[in-house]
Amino acid sequence: MNLFTNKIFLGMSFFLLLIGCNSSENNPKAEAVVEAEISVNAENSKTESQIPAEAPKPVAQKTKVLSPDETIARLKQWDKDLLSLKTSFVQITEYDGVSVSRSQGTLYYDKNRHLLRLDTQDGDGAVTQSAITDKKEIIILDETGKQVTQVTWNEWQQGQPNQALFDFGNYAALLARHQVKAIQPHHLALTPKSGEDYTLYLTLSPQDYFPTTIQIVSGDLTTRADLTATQKNISLPKDTFGGFFR
Repeated sequence: MNLFTNKIFLGMSFFLLLIGCNSSENNPKAEAVVEAEISVNAENSKTESQIPAEAPKPVAQKTKVLSPDETIARLKQWDKDLLSLKTSFVQITEYDGVSVSRSQGTLYYDKNRHLLRLDTQDGDGAVTQSAITDKKEIIILDETGKQVTQVTWNEWQQGQPNQALFDFGNYAALLARHQVKAIQPHHLALTPKSGEDYTLYLTLSPQDYFPTTIQIVSGDLTTRADLTATQKNISLPKDTFGGFFR
């Protein structure tokens, strides 16, 4: 019985094998389709493996907008920490939109010695006049560095259209004398609590809240000073202040 069954099973297997062979021989198109599908699948697999994975997109960091009180606190902090300063400036005064004067130069400040120097320069950068002061007396030098006159700090400062340009190291007191309002991020408007009627605008650096623009508006008169190439807490040359104040 078992021998008979095995013979039948072998006979059927052989028959099915013949059918498979005949189908391949009699239908070459079907064989070609199978081979094409295998080739396409292999190529797709190869292509997909060669495509690099997409790098994750960086998450944008939002810049924190400080409150007016926080902005004022940052401004006071750098003024407290300021030991020395060198900055270039361009100052323009306009009356009713018409340019009245323009000056440029370099300002130096030394907190420990309470000294400030202002060099006025021509278009080529040559010094045309210097003012050196301990904020009590002020010495005026000509283009050769020779002293030409001496006046009190108050007399000289009263003649300056933008006095805040010389208040480095004293910004806490400057803020205390004014009502302070943040009109934009990094942009303050100061109005005096008493006395003259004007508005002092301070545009602050987003990095350290140091002024980049100091502008005062009084009626039709506007004076704007833009500060550039600012260096803070650097070693100033010993002869910066000419040895006039010891």
